[in-house]
Amino acid sequence: MQLYNVTWQFPEIEGQKAAYAKLIDYMASGAEADCFDGFELISRTHCPQTGSGVVICKARGTKELFKHFAPWRAMFGVEFDMQPAFSDEEVCACHKELFESMAG
Repeated sequence: MQLYNVTWQFPEIEGQKAAYAKLIDYMASGAEADCFDGFELISRTHCPQTGSGVVICKARGTKELFKHFAPWRAMFGVEFDMQPAFSDEEVCACHKELFESMAG
C-alpha cells in the first residue's frame, strides 16, 4: 500500500463546527472507516484554530482514498490535498539506487 500525507482545510467555520460534532460521534462509535481493506489511517492531527489538519494514511489506491475522505467533503466541504509519501526505508532505498546510477 502507498503512504499518503493528506492535508485538510475547512473553507468556513460553520462546516468546521458541524464536522467536529460529527467527529465526536464518529470517534465514540469506534471510527470504523479509519481501517478497512485497502486503507489504514495512521495519524490524524487537528489545528482547530486554523480549521486545518493532517492525516497520514496508507491506501491501496484512489478508490480507497475516496471511500474514506469523500463523505467529509460531501457533508462539510472539507478540502483535501493528497500527496504520495515515502517512509524512511523507502526514501533511503530510492536515493541509494539513484546515487548509484548517477555514479556509474
